[in-house]
Amino acid sequence: MRSMTATALCGAFLVLAAAPAVADDDVRSSALTITITTAGQAPRTYQLTCDPDGGDHPAAAVACARLRAAGGKLGGLRGPATSCGWVYQPYKVGVTGTWQGRNVTYNGTFTNACRAKAAGAGVFAF
Repeated sequence: MRSMTATALCGAFLVLAAAPAVADDDVRSSALTITITTAGQAPRTYQLTCDPDGGDHPAAAVACARLRAAGGKLGGLRGPATSCGWVYQPYKVGVTGTWQGRNVTYNGTFTNACRAKAAGAGVFAF
């Protein structure tokens, strides 16, 4: 009877010991849905996953690297300085999902795609 109880306790301990590793993997992974709306066009939606990098985002590896550098703060992204024209073609961005286990939401409206690309470091505009 004692060996059966000890075996049951060891099995329970192994299950509990393995649980944090799964939770850590979930915390590191990120999944974002990015919706782009421009005047006169239907909204476009892209999926971006990080750790591992993927989804149908056109530049997933670059976008994930830039998000990591910004600590996942979508408002903290900055691309290289660029000279954008003043053509007014509103470019709206909506982002929802999770970044390393925390919920994130971002909404922004830019004068045009060039300005969105500069502000979003290539995460919002491609």
